[in-house]
Amino acid sequence: MSRNNELDPLETLESLDTEPEPSEYDQDLGREVGEAAMRVANGELSEERFHELFHERFKSEFGDEYVAPEGIDDE
Repeated sequence: MSRNNELDPLETLESLDTEPEPSEYDQDLGREVGEAAMRVANGELSEERFHELFHERFKSEFGDEYVAPEGIDDE
């Protein structure tokens, strides 16, 4: 146990289910976006390239709910 009677983060991680909760959205896309976002944060990938990589997939996944950043929309 760590301070303040909180669970150790590693114990918490180990206690979680290995399978993600069911979702109406593509969870593989979510993981890819998360990894790419970390690369943007680390300076390994530009924001422009990030949007180029995911624009079409976001449109496909989210349809009318997706609003492209300014300058990205190709319609």
